[in-house]
Amino acid sequence: MLLFTIATLCDYDYDYDYDYDYDYDYDDEEEDTSTDTGVYGFGDSFDFDELEITFGSDYTFTTVDNQYSEHYGKDVVKVPVTITNNSTDTHGLNMFYYTIYGPSGTKVSNMATLFYFDNDDVLDYAGDLRSGASYTKYMYFIYESAGTYVFEFDNYSEEVEVELEISK
Repeated sequence: MLLFTIATLCDYDYDYDYDYDYDYDYDDEEEDTSTDTGVYGFGDSFDFDELEITFGSDYTFTTVDNQYSEHYGKDVVKVPVTITNNSTDTHGLNMFYYTIYGPSGTKVSNMATLFYFDNDDVLDYAGDLRSGASYTKYMYFIYESAGTYVFEFDNYSEEVEVELEISK
């Protein structure tokens, strides 16, 4: 404002002609167009969130024996999952990055919390891994019926789907 006042009083001819012709090239940034369109099953390894994940086929069944649980007496599937950290940082699978659906297509209850206090093999509470390290832990979930159980992995930047045929 002071410059404008001085220029006006001195009758200065200020040149307001700016060149606004900027050439931004937004196409220089490479976009990650790789999408994982495969559906995985038992024994297949896939990459998700810089982790290599493999579902083992030697699943077993157990029963909820906590009389205070709404799932008391129900069957639970125990599926082994091997996780390997492929990143350069300490890292693990976030328990909020996957959802399990039963053969009916509805979400099934993840029983990790119920079995955590009796077992130290629950995947949801397994913790992080150093770069290159791996472990095999278990997913516990309610057995709905024989059929295809779908595991949807989603971290808001990538999605992977696993389909497992499970029966007694």
